[in-house]
Parts: sequence; C-alpha cells; structure tokens
Amino acid sequence: MSTIEILPEKTLRDMKKLLDNASGLQVYQEGASYQFLDEKELLSTTIEVVETAPELEVHGSVGNDLNDTDNALKIYSYLGRLNRTQASDPRLWATLTHTTFWDYCLKRWPNSLKEEDNKSRNYILEHWFETPGAGLAALRRNAISRLWWGAHLTVAPWEDTSEFDIFQDSDRTIYTSILLSQQQIFFDVLERSYGSSPKLRICLLDALKKYLPEVSNKDNLSKAVSKKLRLVLKGRHLEALPVKDLRHILHDMVEAEAEALLKAS
Repeated sequence: MSTIEILPEKTLRDMKKLLDNASGLQVYQEGASYQFLDEKELLSTTIEVVETAPELEVHGSVGNDLNDTDNALKIYSYLGRLNRTQASDPRLWATLTHTTFWDYCLKRWPNSLKEEDNKSRNYILEHWFETPGAGLAALRRNAISRLWWGAHLTVAPWEDTSEFDIFQDSDRTIYTSILLSQQQIFFDVLERSYGSSPKLRICLLDALKKYLPEVSNKDNLSKAVSKKLRLVLKGRHLEALPVKDLRHILHDMVEAEAEALLKAS
C-alpha cells in the first residue's frame, strides 16, 4: 500500500494561470505527460491505495458509456470510501487528472476546441480541475471525481439502508450503469438539487432503468423527466414519502414521458 500525495493549492493556482496562454492549453491536446510538474512539492494525505493504479479504458462514441461504468468501479475500488472532506477536495482530483490518470483524461475528454474563443480554457478547468463557483456539482464534472462519485452514490444502495431493500438486485452496479450510460443522465441525476436525496436518486434511476430501452432518444427522456420532476418538487415534498410510494410516482412519471416521446416520434 502507498499513501496518495496531492498538489498544494498554490501549485494548482499556477497551473490554472498557464491556461491563459496557448502553450498552457496545448499540453492538454498532445502532451505525453503534464510537463509543468517537475520537482513540485506534494502534500501527504491519509488516503491509502494499492501500489499499482487501475488502467482506465475508453471505448465507444462521445456521449455514450465509453467504459464509464467499468472505470467508475475501478476508481471506487482504488480509492475506497473516502470521507466527505477527502471526496470534496479539488486538490485530490486535480492531482489525479494531471498525474496518475493523465493518459485516460486526454482520451476521455480530448481538448479539440479552438483556443481563441476561451471555451478551451473553460473545458479544461471543468474536466481537469473544477469549475469555479459551481460547488459540489463542479467536482462531479472532473474527469476522475465524476467516476468516484458516480459509483459512491449508486453501488448497491440496499447495503447502506434497509429502506432500499425493494431495489435489491444480484447486480450491485445496476444503478451505476444507468447513471453513467449517458452524459445527460449523469447531469440530470447528480447535478440537480434533487440528486442529493438518496431516495429520489435511486427511485429515478430505477424508473429510467425500466423505460430507457423503450425510447430511441434517451437524452430527451432524461431531460423531459428532469423538467417534470423539478416542477412537481416545487409543490410537493416527495422525499418525505415512503420509498415504495415514491418509486411508484417516479415510475408513473417516467412512463408518461416515455409514452409522449414515442407518440411524437
């Protein structure tokens, strides 16, 4: 076992400043490694990991799974169940994207945007660091933290509380697979305020699991359900309901939106 070391805040600030020029951006397009970290001071943490980090793979097309589920499970197994302070530390995730998992990040989130329109800089901040001022949602866009959070919030939820026994399945990663099957679903589940509720999160993923196969445009279903759910939550405190009742409501909601999409197609 070894202990993870992370970059200090000052170093990260300097790295972000480099994004203001073309050479600082270019390294995210073709660099075999992040070249500005030679002899940089590192800070010790209490996070213990195995000596050999997992190899993350990228297969598929942009917008789809791209091995996200498998990679999420590898990251979760590698880092373990971090406490909330550790999991919310942007220094950890920025260190991992620029060191251990640099090759994976280049492949999974290729920076092919034009440098002069500033979108390239924002894209790198979002996936290699964190988007300033975006809170916890920003950490869930980081290339590595999104994988850890995706697994942490969805793997075998019935093992954490008997309230979720009705969802028990032989596949402990069934909801992780749904969450990471489409970028839009990840956004609509984990980057909305209702995604912080375990009951709403799992009931929604459970309903999507049933009805996603019925529609061709899965992103549109996720968007429609998210819009409807946000409207309903303005007038009803659904989280207070028993899980079995909430599950029924979410299934009815997703079914209605799926049927509407099928009629419109």
